[in-house]
Amino acid sequence: MSPSHRLSRRIRAYGEAVHLAQRGRSITEISNETGMPDATIRGWLVHSRRPWTRYELFRPTSSDQLSYVIGVYMGDGSISRWRNRFSLRLSVKDKEFADKFSSTCAQILGKEPYSVRHVEDRDNYETIVANVSFCKFLARGLLGLDRYVREHPSGFVRGLADSDGCPAVTTTKKRGKPWFFVQVVVATSTSIRLLSYTRTILRECLGLKATFVYKGKPRPSVYKDKLFNSKKRVFDLRISRFGDVKRFSRIVGFDLARKQEKLDAAIAVHERFGSGQDAVEEWTRRWVRGKSEWILKKSVD
Repeated sequence: MSPSHRLSRRIRAYGEAVHLAQRGRSITEISNETGMPDATIRGWLVHSRRPWTRYELFRPTSSDQLSYVIGVYMGDGSISRWRNRFSLRLSVKDKEFADKFSSTCAQILGKEPYSVRHVEDRDNYETIVANVSFCKFLARGLLGLDRYVREHPSGFVRGLADSDGCPAVTTTKKRGKPWFFVQVVVATSTSIRLLSYTRTILRECLGLKATFVYKGKPRPSVYKDKLFNSKKRVFDLRISRFGDVKRFSRIVGFDLARKQEKLDAAIAVHERFGSGQDAVEEWTRRWVRGKSEWILKKSVD
């Protein structure tokens, strides 16, 4: 019998035990009728214990926060299981992101914020939420979570974008002339199913058009001194039309300050200077290209 079935059986037995006790049955009689040990019945009726306490039952209620956590889980989160214990884990480079996820999960579950620890050997920040029923809820998959996402679509997209998305600013040349272009990468993934589902949510619930952009294959990774090459293909889900980029910023946005600041700055440059040389000059006056993203200069005239 699985842990969930055992829990369901105990909850039914608890209800029956309370009913029998109200009718004047003794603990021994209740034990015989329910098949539960005397000590268990005594704990329920005398010491006011509940059969679900150790499982911390999660009863989902649609909210922007819950949709956000679903998005983060689909992006960077993972669920691990050891025996009958389940844990939701987030391990990321950005401490602000880990703190945000920790506090949002705590708000949903009615807890104090979960601890965020720095993992030195990976230079990551990690937070773990140990709650069996919450993990099982998230593990339902996109189909099982669809109604919660559709009731608060902005939260889901924001969580996914905080995980795998970013503002994409391009300064290059088009037909020999400088060109400034602003996009939003909603997510980068090898999962076509996740990206297709998110594109549908963007279109049907938020009125935003997004397209796939092929990125190639993941870089080879090293694990236990062995080199692994992935055969999976990586795609971006991008919002490219400037009107939709502005709408994304207004109705969805990023919860991570550094991402939202960059998107707002890029939109402001495009609106004031257009997409030509003046825009490129204004953007590069304040921002410098780092190894993987644009970084705000420390001092600007």
